[in-house]
Amino acid sequence: MEKRALIAVVISLIILILYQEWMARYYGAPPPPPQEQKEEKNGVAPPEKPQPKLQTPVRSPIPQSQGVREIRVETDHYVALFTNQGARLKSFTLKQYRASVDPKSPPFEMIPAIPGVPYPLGIQLKGTTPFDDEETLYAVRGSDLKLAGDAEGTLVFQGKAPTGGTLTKEFTFKGSSYPIGLEISVEGYKGGSAALILTSHADQHNARGDAISEGFLGLIGGKLIREHESGLTKEKEFTGPVSWAGFGYTYFMLALLPEGEPQKQVVVKQNGPALVMDLTSQSEAKAGEKSLYTLFIGPKDLDLLKSMGKGLEESIDFGYFKYVSIPLLSLLHFSHRFTLSYGIDIILLTVLIKLLMAPLTHKSFSSMKQMQKLQPQMERIKEKFKDDKEKLNKEIMELYRRNKVNPLGGCLPMLLQFPVFIGLYNALRTPIELRHAPFMWIKDLSRPDWESLPISLAGWSMGIPILTLLMGASMFLQQWMTPTAGDPNQKRMMYIMPIMFTAMFINFPSGLTIYWLVNNVLSIAQQYLINRWER
Repeated sequence: MEKRALIAVVISLIILILYQEWMARYYGAPPPPPQEQKEEKNGVAPPEKPQPKLQTPVRSPIPQSQGVREIRVETDHYVALFTNQGARLKSFTLKQYRASVDPKSPPFEMIPAIPGVPYPLGIQLKGTTPFDDEETLYAVRGSDLKLAGDAEGTLVFQGKAPTGGTLTKEFTFKGSSYPIGLEISVEGYKGGSAALILTSHADQHNARGDAISEGFLGLIGGKLIREHESGLTKEKEFTGPVSWAGFGYTYFMLALLPEGEPQKQVVVKQNGPALVMDLTSQSEAKAGEKSLYTLFIGPKDLDLLKSMGKGLEESIDFGYFKYVSIPLLSLLHFSHRFTLSYGIDIILLTVLIKLLMAPLTHKSFSSMKQMQKLQPQMERIKEKFKDDKEKLNKEIMELYRRNKVNPLGGCLPMLLQFPVFIGLYNALRTPIELRHAPFMWIKDLSRPDWESLPISLAGWSMGIPILTLLMGASMFLQQWMTPTAGDPNQKRMMYIMPIMFTAMFINFPSGLTIYWLVNNVLSIAQQYLINRWER
């Protein structure tokens, strides 16, 4: 039995180590802290004259363009800066999220100006005479907007293609929501089709701080597609009903949601430093035909994405244990309404999980204590039948049967806790709620705890992982209190486990370390009570 238990423990550890290694390779190393950016770069413009609360578009003729100009749109959630050169989005800053954990850092810029990366929302005409509107100067109907609450506003851009035809882009904004309505029409263009272009930077590690690029994401034909940027060196093409398509980052999303006829062709490729997505209708463009889209640029908030009604919540990568992660995240949301602290929420969730697993844990401890009591008899049987393994196994199993002991009873709770552990890992690593969430001395529950106490030593930048060391110490104490069958190799393995777990948890989210620490403390208390009751 000792060998079976040891094998189960080793297999569990190997799975954890391999999972961590896979996550590190898939998502990359933690990014360096972003440099401070000037306010102008983050879309923060000088104070402007107050605007009426309700911006109602006036359907008057669009004036002719008189040179390059910028139009600023501010809502409750973001500041968007458009340019009439190409009628594209030049900058997009999220007002409620910071660029880094530093409270003085500027607002997070979703669409920064990066050399070699075209601004998104361009139009390409594909036909006998291809055309890209990047250099086209559009005339603009509307001016700077400042919207709040239910107030709505509209910007209309209209330009001429040198090959003939009129291009129109109409944006509709609402003060209290992230989604932006987008209506595109092409008139007077004969033959071919029109593609809407979405762009992003090909390496987001430095461009967006801790919002690391996940590459292309899309829900096409009911199937979720994830193409990491490393796989986009060659052009990828997808065809079918498009619910949404765009680019994902650890905590944020930039996506287009087609309305009406969803049958589209999506082509994604890397072009120098840029990731480029072409979204094209499979039918030939007709004169005056309008294409409707919803543009989403914002946080990966589970409830917000669900409210879009197009399956955009699938962009959050909960992994294979999402059916565990999502309920755990919902419980965190529920308790947060009362505590207003995600650190306390994690502790409360740990207590709840421990209570639910208490019967199994009790059975595990009792089984190990029974195994410990049977150890002298097992040693005598091993000595007696050391030359007959078949008889040895038969006698040991008979000993278990007589004493009603399950040899795998001690391993079952550990194996059952593994899906909960991985599910909670993804629930704490991926959603935006824990980004920059503080707790005691910890500045960001989504990051390792040593980052909250940085130090420099001999030119090396490091930190003090107080929480991780406490977790390792609690695990060592728990292993010391755990009954063992007397096998020296098994005892050594049990004492090595705290060291291995401490090393693994160094780069785990501090929220997960809090869970494991509190779980260990509760296990120690439970084990102490069981030892007293079953003497």
